[in-house]
Order: sequence, then C-alpha cells, then structure tokens
Amino acid sequence: MSNLERFPLPGPGRSTTRGLQRVSRQTERTLAGVEQHALVRMARVQAEGMVQVEKSREIDHLTRQAMGGHAMLRKWADVLSNDDLVLADELRFFTDLARMGKGEIIADTIDTYCRESRGQ
Repeated sequence: MSNLERFPLPGPGRSTTRGLQRVSRQTERTLAGVEQHALVRMARVQAEGMVQVEKSREIDHLTRQAMGGHAMLRKWADVLSNDDLVLADELRFFTDLARMGKGEIIADTIDTYCRESRGQ
C-alpha cells in the first residue's frame, strides 16, 4: 500500500495536515536518497571514464617509446653491420628479440588494465 493510500484526502470536517506532512517528509527523504544514489553512480561512471582515458594514454606512450626504441636499434644495427649482410642478419636477431620483448610488455600492460576493469 502506498503512502498516499494511508493518508486519505480530506473530506468534509477532516484535516490531513499531519498526514500530508508525513508524506511530504517521507517523500523528501526518499528523493534525497535517490539523488545521493544517482550522484554516486554518476561519479563512479565519470571516474571510470577518466581512468580509461589515462590507460589509453599510457598504452600510446608505451607504444611510442617501443617504436622509437626499435627504430633507433634498427638504425644502430645498420651502422654496426656496415653493409655486411651476414652481420646484419645476426644483428637482426637482437632487434627482433627487443621488439618481441617490448611487444610483450605492452601486451602485459593491456592485459593488466583489462583485468582491473573486470575487477579480477
């Protein structure tokens, strides 16, 4: 039964001032609770969005660092090999190893961020 049914509308000779105040106070408390709940939910959503933006920026930063590092290593390998094809092939092993390691670091970072988002 709703609150409105507990406090009938006034008829001739009846006063419901006390009943309307109860409904009004209870409604006010209920609405205040709903508003607080909504504000907390909105804050959580906004906070999660802010965190996701920072995660994305960090992944971009790691990727830029890895790409720049790989380009530098590749160029350095070219300088060291001095057009020696055998040495260039041997040095490629190290640049490939570095590239795979950096790729794993980025993948691990992404995996960690995804687990955090899922709450694991």
